[in-house]
Amino acid sequence: MNSRVAAAVERALDERQREATEEVERILAAAVTVMERVAPAAPRVSDIVAEAGTSNKAFYRYFTGKDDLILAVMERGVGLVASYLDHQMAKEDEPARRLARWIRGVLAQVGDPELANASRAVTAQLAATAERRLAEEQVTRTLHDRLLAPITDLGSADPRRDTDVVFATVFGVLRRHMALDTRPAPGDTEHLIAFCLNAVRPDGGGSADDL
Repeated sequence: MNSRVAAAVERALDERQREATEEVERILAAAVTVMERVAPAAPRVSDIVAEAGTSNKAFYRYFTGKDDLILAVMERGVGLVASYLDHQMAKEDEPARRLARWIRGVLAQVGDPELANASRAVTAQLAATAERRLAEEQVTRTLHDRLLAPITDLGSADPRRDTDVVFATVFGVLRRHMALDTRPAPGDTEHLIAFCLNAVRPDGGGSADDL
């Protein structure tokens, strides 16, 4: 294939890929909108398709079914949170500040009512899928692993176990707020940061005052 023909084919493929990406993004956004609107009931594919302004044929071109779509929504959401955490943590050189950024970033999901509503709706639907355990493992692996480096750099005697404990503690707080539809009170997040720093530092010292 000569260079001009190859270039023409590549342009056509790039355009099709761009259009497909945009259509998938519309479907994912529509799914979240419908999940929030019908919660706690399960969303219908027909409603998602209508919200996205697409067709059943297009939907099943990208997804095998509703469970597959819900998992894709979860993966997209986790990816956005992970990207946000990376961005926030990259602003800091000190491990204590990176840990504080991680905790604040995770709890930001319940600090913003719109984010909290979307997360609550998606989480409720994930619990009803056959792949809920796989989804939970992906959330754990993606967000948990970002904690290991700062906790190791803080001098933890057992970084992996400390990472497990900090992750479980922070996500326990997050899930409680989601279940009760509440947000951290003033000072709660800083107290949690100080608690986690005290738990992982060898000398037991930690304060969120300067973080």
